Amino acid sequence: MRLFVQLLTGVIVLAIGLLALAYALPGGPEIARKIGVPDSILVAIGRPASDHSEKAQAPGANAGRRGPQGPPVVVVAVVEEGRVNDRLSAIGDGDAIRSVDVTPLVSGQISEILVKPGQKLAAGDVIARLDNAVEKIALERSKVALQSAADKLTRNEGLKKIISQADLQDAQTTVETARLAVAEAELNLDRRTIRAPIAGIAGIVNVDAGDYVTVSSTIVTIDDRSKLLVDFWVPERFSPLLAEGQMIEATAIARPDKSHQGRIVAIDNRIDAASRTMRIQAEIGNEDDSLRAGQGFEVALALPGDRYPSVNPLAIQWDSQGAFVWRLKDMKVERVSVKVIARNPDSVLVSGELEKGQQIVVEGLQRLRNGIEVKLFGSEPKKAEADKTASAAEKVKAPATPKGAAQ
Repeated sequence: MRLFVQLLTGVIVLAIGLLALAYALPGGPEIARKIGVPDSILVAIGRPASDHSEKAQAPGANAGRRGPQGPPVVVVAVVEEGRVNDRLSAIGDGDAIRSVDVTPLVSGQISEILVKPGQKLAAGDVIARLDNAVEKIALERSKVALQSAADKLTRNEGLKKIISQADLQDAQTTVETARLAVAEAELNLDRRTIRAPIAGIAGIVNVDAGDYVTVSSTIVTIDDRSKLLVDFWVPERFSPLLAEGQMIEATAIARPDKSHQGRIVAIDNRIDAASRTMRIQAEIGNEDDSLRAGQGFEVALALPGDRYPSVNPLAIQWDSQGAFVWRLKDMKVERVSVKVIARNPDSVLVSGELEKGQQIVVEGLQRLRNGIEVKLFGSEPKKAEADKTASAAEKVKAPATPKGAAQ
């Protein structure tokens, strides 16, 4: 009894499954009929067995599944022109157009500091003085010696008739020697005064009064920052495109809201073998004194660049021979091999036998073969509209039938 119930339950489940198959699947009635489901049951659930065959025989039922007839329909785009290596960006360091570390010419103890940090200086302004008591005494001694020698020479010239020529020449030589001694004493005294060698802005003073300094001690650094020199390094591929006098635009990294115009003033004569870069030096103005030596700059430089055809990314195709595009000429397509130079978000720069203004296929590429004729997408509606317009124009031009004329 239990076995009978299980068999009956299996038959019912199988029947329900067959009915669901016949109702849900497009070809279900045919499958159900083949496995023995009566047509009366299929009709009862609303799916006649001949439903699939009738649809298969209906005209145009599979029109969407048939391949398109006639030439392939394509969408084309125009070849444009793009450039690469047309803009150079680099990071550089600024430096004053002239900068001097002021050191004394002689060693000694500083007796006086006459400059403050940030002070504007003219060339020759006194920065500091060294103790000069010894040099002053030496100068006075040399002056006394010169005066004594000059007096002796005057006396000898008055007695030249009774003294020898040799004594007169010795007196003259003594005077010249005394004059040189005075000049040397004056020079030694002057070197105890430290002066600004250039005009500019004084930095922080590194010594105080009373310090003993030598010829290697830096008293202060003076920067002439009326203009700044920006040193930056560029990749070697840009070396043929750069020349002295080219304009640049430099923006201080700390102040990106303002840019400064300048020009290239120096190009290094060699490329660094380690980094494969070349050193460039540009000059920018600093009339408002807003820039400082040592600042970092972002340098931008417009270059002529290299020009290449620019195509739509959808037009690029690939096969075992490399990249290629389909060019449209006289409503026929021809394969053109290309080499990708650069990729941009909306275009690809290529090298090949392409010219600006030519048309290339960007959609409908699957059925294309070299030399086949194609049809442009949207050309048929325009032709039909033109025919309709021409037909309407002919009706307007046709002579009207006279009233009452025989029909």
